Amino acid sequence: MASLPEPHRTTITRHYIDTRPLVPSTPKQPYNLPLLSTLQFPDQEAITRFIRPADRFMSLASALLKYSFIHKTARIPWSKVQVSRTPAPHRRPYWSPPSSWDPDGLKGGLEFNVSHQAGLVAIIGCDTPASQVPDPSSPGVTTAESFDRLDLTGHHHHYHSPEFDHHHPPNHVRLGVDIACTDEDKRTPKDVTTQAKFDEWVEIFGEMFSDRERRDMRHAPIHLPVVEREEGAWPSDSSGGSSDEESSDTTAAKLKRQKELESTIIELKLRRFYAYWGLKEAYIKMVGEGLLASWLRELEFINVVAPKPWSILNGYSSRSRSRSRSRSRAGESRSTDISGGHSRVSSAASPTLPDINTLLSPIDDRLSRSGLENADEETKWTVPEKAEKGMKTLFRGEEIHGVEMSIVAYDDEFLIATALRGVKEIGERHLTPTPSGFSPTRNAGTRQDSIKQGRWVKLDIIRDIMPCAEGRCECLN
Repeated sequence: MASLPEPHRTTITRHYIDTRPLVPSTPKQPYNLPLLSTLQFPDQEAITRFIRPADRFMSLASALLKYSFIHKTARIPWSKVQVSRTPAPHRRPYWSPPSSWDPDGLKGGLEFNVSHQAGLVAIIGCDTPASQVPDPSSPGVTTAESFDRLDLTGHHHHYHSPEFDHHHPPNHVRLGVDIACTDEDKRTPKDVTTQAKFDEWVEIFGEMFSDRERRDMRHAPIHLPVVEREEGAWPSDSSGGSSDEESSDTTAAKLKRQKELESTIIELKLRRFYAYWGLKEAYIKMVGEGLLASWLRELEFINVVAPKPWSILNGYSSRSRSRSRSRSRAGESRSTDISGGHSRVSSAASPTLPDINTLLSPIDDRLSRSGLENADEETKWTVPEKAEKGMKTLFRGEEIHGVEMSIVAYDDEFLIATALRGVKEIGERHLTPTPSGFSPTRNAGTRQDSIKQGRWVKLDIIRDIMPCAEGRCECLN
């Protein structure tokens, strides 16, 4: 294997927009698409081509994130931003520096990648030591749009092998990002609550995941939170009563607990499945291929762990997954099934199973939603120091080096995976809170930048993007 080139050292931007609060709650409710008129006409057309408001808002957010990143990083006026695309059928977005562009310290070009899922839209980007303009004549394969109908991937790569050492020039930086939603109604199966059902469901994805990956998804140990052994939480062999009726009740209760515990374990295995999904999509978006790439099963991830959801990190318990799904997705957050610490669980039945009600203790739904809505946005994310990075990436059985894979959680249902190649992060442009007297009509520009490595930063369309789109910012000064 050839030695890896020295990575490009730079800051990495991680921004996102949550479009769920923007989507009208009823089909006939009027709405507008903010800042649509500030985009280039082809981008406006692409956005309004969608019928569903939810799709339009995600498409709009994708465009605004790309424009904002290019405008701020390349330091060009918003009105001059142009997002190019490779020829059909791939139409991958990228930025080609205009001939009149004065880089003013920027070394060569920009690299960015965009993902969307269930109302959340995110971009990861950085400057690069050389222009990242793809070769339009390079052959390609079916992109991720085969599985994800919205053309929001934002990737613009043209290399088609995970063997980076021989196929990537040293000045090419590659980024990939993918959002996976663990509880999206149209994608997450509602009846997968037993090991047998889960095994059947995993096998559907035999063309995407290797035999080893699918085996690990089904059988690798999963972690359950440890619950306090409060009085009455654990069955006791010394409990009084020995009648046939009491024995029957005890047996039925144990069977019920075992069934509910199995459902909880499958819930966690489903979450881990989506961690695998996000990692694989982030990787193939980084190299520019799609989910039907010929080598997809030869690209493997092992030792995958899904990061904990918000509710567990903040000490909330919740109702079961099936009850949480009955709520409308619009603007609502869900809680996971369990809370607390960690404990390995084996498939062997235990004679003293914990009372499932201590794992799934019901709480007022309003408390769960209120906690999520009022929490500081930064606390909804896995802190960078706790990001899951312990997985190994293999291609044809050999470990791939020079690619940094990472996965974090946002709220309860989102997992965000990233893939970085050829770049060493030294920090991130992070927007600090605006003063309480902020007004979008003032020539306020954007919030002041500081450097916070690894943080995802939420952008507000009115507060953070409108001044730039309307030419009232100070980004070019």
